[in-house]
Amino acid sequence: MVRKAGMLILMLFYITRSVAIDASVSHTLFYKPDPAQTGKLLPELEAYWQINPKTLHYNLTPEKTIVARIKTDILFTDSSGIIREDHYILQTVPRTNVQELRTHSILELRRYTLSPGFIHMKLVMTDLNDSTNKFSLTDTFTIPAPANTVYFSGLQLLDTIIPSAAQTNFLKNGVQQVPECANFLDDNKQTLNYYAERYLTYKIAKTEYPLFQRVMISKNDDEAYFASFNKKDSIKEESSARVSGNFAISSLPSGNYTLRVLLENKNHDPIASQTLFFQRYNKHPTPLVPDTAKAVAAKSASDTGFEKVTILNLKKTFIARYSLSEVRAILKMLLPFSDAVGTSTIRNFLKKPDELYMRYYVYNYFLNIDKDDPEKAWKEFSKKIENVIDLYSSHGVPGYETDRGIIFLRYGKPDDIITVESENGSVPYEIWRYNQITQINRKEITDAFFLFYRQVQGLSDFRILHSSVDGEAKNMNWRGTLYTSGSNQASRAEEYIGNR
Repeated sequence: MVRKAGMLILMLFYITRSVAIDASVSHTLFYKPDPAQTGKLLPELEAYWQINPKTLHYNLTPEKTIVARIKTDILFTDSSGIIREDHYILQTVPRTNVQELRTHSILELRRYTLSPGFIHMKLVMTDLNDSTNKFSLTDTFTIPAPANTVYFSGLQLLDTIIPSAAQTNFLKNGVQQVPECANFLDDNKQTLNYYAERYLTYKIAKTEYPLFQRVMISKNDDEAYFASFNKKDSIKEESSARVSGNFAISSLPSGNYTLRVLLENKNHDPIASQTLFFQRYNKHPTPLVPDTAKAVAAKSASDTGFEKVTILNLKKTFIARYSLSEVRAILKMLLPFSDAVGTSTIRNFLKKPDELYMRYYVYNYFLNIDKDDPEKAWKEFSKKIENVIDLYSSHGVPGYETDRGIIFLRYGKPDDIITVESENGSVPYEIWRYNQITQINRKEITDAFFLFYRQVQGLSDFRILHSSVDGEAKNMNWRGTLYTSGSNQASRAEEYIGNR
C-alpha cells in the first residue's frame, strides 16, 4: 500500500508540473430588483472562471481522495478605493484516482452587486499546496447605470444547461447554467448556446407594438447576419424576460464573429440591442446549404474584410522561435495598438489560449504591416517595446503593461512631462501633454493631456487617473484622489488641467 501511494504521488507530480495556474476568466453584467426600492434595478456582475486541473498541485486526504485547495482573492476598486472584496478557499471535488483527475473540470461562478462607474477587478488565485503557483488577472470595465427604458443585459455564452434545481452557484431560472469561460468556440463545439435578459419592456408605448426580437451571428457589429444564422420572434409586453436559445454551428467557418440581439418596433426600427464578440475555430466545417453558400461566396468576393483562412507553415517564420508563453507576451504588447475588435480577440486568446491560432494572429499582424518582410516589422516593433520596458517596468510588471507604458506606445513620447513628486497636499503625480495625437481610428486630437498618480510613496509605478482623450480614462472627480487634504488650488494639476 505504501508503494502504491508513492507511485500515486509521483503521477500527481507528473501531471501537475507547471509554472503557474492556468485559468480562463470572464464576466457578464446583469441587473436584479432592488429589495429596498420597488421598480429599481441594481447591477449584478457574474464573474466566472475555469481552471486547468493539470496546473494545480494535489494531496491525499485521510479518506484517500485527491484534492487541491485554491485561495481566491477578488478585489473591485474604483477611484475612491476598494468597493467590494471577496476572499475564500475553493476546494476541488474529491477524486479517487488520477484518471478521474485528468478529466476533472474546475469551474466557479460568483455574483457581485456593484455600483455604476469605472471598475477595476483583480482576481488572484494561489495554490495552497504550492504558494508560488499563482494566477493573477486585472480587468477594467464600465458598469452603466440602469436605463429608464427597455434595455438588455450583457450576452453570455453557455457551455452547459442542466435541468436541476440543486443549490449551486450555477443555479439560474431553475436550471444549472454553466457559462463558457472564454468567448472561443473550437472545433469540438457544435452548438452555440446564448443567454441574456431584457428589462423594462413595459415602458414601450403601445403604438410601437408588435415588437420583434432578433438574435443573429454576423461578421461585424453593424452588419447583417452571416449565412442563415438568424432567429426572429414576436415579443409581448413584459417588465423583464429571458433571451435564450442556440445555433448549430458545425457549418460556421473559422473566424471572428459578433453575436447580436436586437429589439425592433413594428416598423422594424431598432429600440435596444446588445452584442458580444466571439471566435470560432472550425477545422472541418460542414457545407452550407446551396443558397446560403452562394450568398456567402458573393459576400466574400465583394468584402475585403471577409476572413480567408490561408494555410502557412509557421515553422518557417520568425514566430516559430518563440514559446507559447512568449507568444502570450507578444499579444499583450499588441494591445495598445489594437482597436476594439483586436483588443477583444487578444483578450479572448489570453483567457483561453489556442496556440496555433495565436501564432497565426501575431504573424498576420506584422504581415499586414510589411507584406514583403514581416520579420523586419516585428524587429522594429520590438525595439519600441524594449524602450518602454527600460523606461516603465515596475515591481515585476513589464513596461508595456503599465499605464504609462501603454500610453507611450499608443501615442509616442509626450511633448511635455510635468513630474510632481512632493507637492504639499497631493500624492506624487505626472502630467503628460501632447500637442497633437492620432488615435487608432485616425481621429486627430490637439492639446491632449494624461494625468497619472502614484498611490503609495516609494513605489515607481504610476496609474492613469484622468485624460482629455475620448476612449481613455476620464474621471472628473480626479481631485478627490489626487489631493490628500481637500482642495489644492496652487497645484500644478490645477494649472494644466483645471476643469478639462
